Amino acid sequence: MTELPVLTPAQALATTRGTAVVHLTEWTLGLAARLSRHALDHPVRLVPVREDGALTLVGPVLHPGAPACLGCTEYQRLATAGGRVPWQSPALALAGTGTPAFGEAVAALAAELAAAPAGDAGDAGSAGSAGGAGDGSAGEPADAAPRSSTATVHVVNGARATWSTHRVRPVGGCPVCHPLPADSPEAARLPATPRPLPDPTVLRGPNDRTGAERLRAELYDERFGPVRRLFRTEDSAFALTTAWVTDGRAVDDGGYGRAADFRSSERVALFEAVERYAGMRPLGRRTVLRVSYAALVRDLGPEAVLDPVRLGLPDAAHPADAADPAHPADAATSTVPYRPDLALDWVHGWSLTRRRPVAVPEHVAYWDLPDRERPRVVYESSNGCGLGNSPQEAALYGLFEVAERDAFLMAWYARTPLPGIAVPTEDPQIADLAARARLLGYRLTLLDATNDLGVPAVLALCRHAGRHTGRHAGRQGEGPADSHPEAPRTFLAAGAHHDPLAAIRSAVAEVVTNVQEAPHRSTAPGGPRDPQRLRPMLERPELVVSLDDHVGLNALPEAQPRLDFLFAGPPPVPWRDRWPEAPAPVADLTELLERTVARLAGEGLEVLVVTQDEPGVRDRLGLHCAKVIVPGTLPMTFGHLNRRTRGLPRLLEVPYRLGRTPGPLRHDELPFHPHPFP
Repeated sequence: MTELPVLTPAQALATTRGTAVVHLTEWTLGLAARLSRHALDHPVRLVPVREDGALTLVGPVLHPGAPACLGCTEYQRLATAGGRVPWQSPALALAGTGTPAFGEAVAALAAELAAAPAGDAGDAGSAGSAGGAGDGSAGEPADAAPRSSTATVHVVNGARATWSTHRVRPVGGCPVCHPLPADSPEAARLPATPRPLPDPTVLRGPNDRTGAERLRAELYDERFGPVRRLFRTEDSAFALTTAWVTDGRAVDDGGYGRAADFRSSERVALFEAVERYAGMRPLGRRTVLRVSYAALVRDLGPEAVLDPVRLGLPDAAHPADAADPAHPADAATSTVPYRPDLALDWVHGWSLTRRRPVAVPEHVAYWDLPDRERPRVVYESSNGCGLGNSPQEAALYGLFEVAERDAFLMAWYARTPLPGIAVPTEDPQIADLAARARLLGYRLTLLDATNDLGVPAVLALCRHAGRHTGRHAGRQGEGPADSHPEAPRTFLAAGAHHDPLAAIRSAVAEVVTNVQEAPHRSTAPGGPRDPQRLRPMLERPELVVSLDDHVGLNALPEAQPRLDFLFAGPPPVPWRDRWPEAPAPVADLTELLERTVARLAGEGLEVLVVTQDEPGVRDRLGLHCAKVIVPGTLPMTFGHLNRRTRGLPRLLEVPYRLGRTPGPLRHDELPFHPHPFP
């Protein structure tokens, strides 16, 4: 094996031809980007060997046309650390001493990468094939995407005496080696491409690229992401798998999969992780438009721009110190008062209603933008994000989610009793979950929340029945006396779907999972379900900041009168009596989407779609992501001060039109208690 010259960073930046190792013992992310740009611009092959604490990282090979560079691989590795380092700063300094005992092995790995054909670097290696068990992703299945589209990085862990091999590509582009194209009106187009369905009862198109093994191989890598951790929860109503994504934040976020077995639940978790990751920030197009709404309207006309007022602005201004200092508001949720002349960042969406591009505020299209300095006029969640095997499928499922949250919030804020639905015990899954809820001491109730959107929407509630079969249970035959007065009283979940039974299954699965998971939520002082922490929120709703606050507050015994109206509606009837014509078979998914859009247009509602595809996930797995925005619907928000109900007349008018209230409502008459949505 030919011994490669070892250069310092300065020597490497002066080299314009040949192959060499670049050894970095003290370096910055800015230097990594400079080395990458130099290699892209010159006929060289540089193999970076860098030290970071106990780690020695070898690769990727830097050369013109490289599938990934040192900048983006380090960007992803440090973001995968979970927000513990300032991974976005070019000035971040890293250093290490290396592990002399592995010097010969590191040199061999570098030589192997340097000698591999361009676009195929390192194919001979596999995770953990030498030096002990690997600590990263291993191997690829036969149906994996071609390796030439990924770069290879070896990680030698001197503290563990392990070696692992990782295949990395830029996720969401790289400003150095794979810059994203600029956002444009043309890129927003969503054509009405027919999407015939093999099974008219299953609203998912075929996709032979999303088998369990391939999904894991393409998405999961504990060092580089985009999914950084997969783990199972066995004490659950289902086989539950969690997939945390690489987002550079200190909090853990990602996808959750529930299924009868862990193989299936992992697949669902990975799907949801893709949806979460793609919805956080632009990964397929670069935002370039920063201007005020007033200026956009002057330049493009009002038909081409979404007026933020139509989205429902925050209900009122609140002093910055109103919230509990123990729970400071995240910068991502802070907003500024809206003015038409306020400069905002905009991306382009597509109006399915009017078949034209429409500019949408970027912070409405994406829910966790990393730049906290850019103004936001509304708090936005992942509400309306959908994943599918086609753009139309992603949009349809995003629209179902908009309908689900709108139906719940309309019932909650208008305080309207809802018709009951008999628990369909003929469905084995639902029957099993209802029985599990009973064993845990809860009674399952189903309600029809369908409103003017016309998408079947269901609320599932589990209310504490006064006894437990666990350690707080009384003796058999003692009756319903409450043996645990601090037990959470009510949990709620919702579902919406073209098929009412699918909506019921989804809502029941989530609510019973939450019931079973509740004992794991800490009730210790300061914990998420600490009653002493939650009780002040009854009188001071501005203290409700997080999702846990919303759920925990409404599970308190003292909060139950606020939920009683949900149980006061018409008695339950079989679901087929509520929806006698549903579900109609669907031959083409696009046709169902267009029919739904037309129905909403009849109610004066426009459907906007922002495509959120991550190019690699789209091209390699055939998965598409979309954010659906329906101005005028009630948006799901967390943190009571972020509530958005003003300027949305449907909240006041539709309950009356549906016969749920004796007359139109007035905004100042509604109590607006913090919602219990999980």
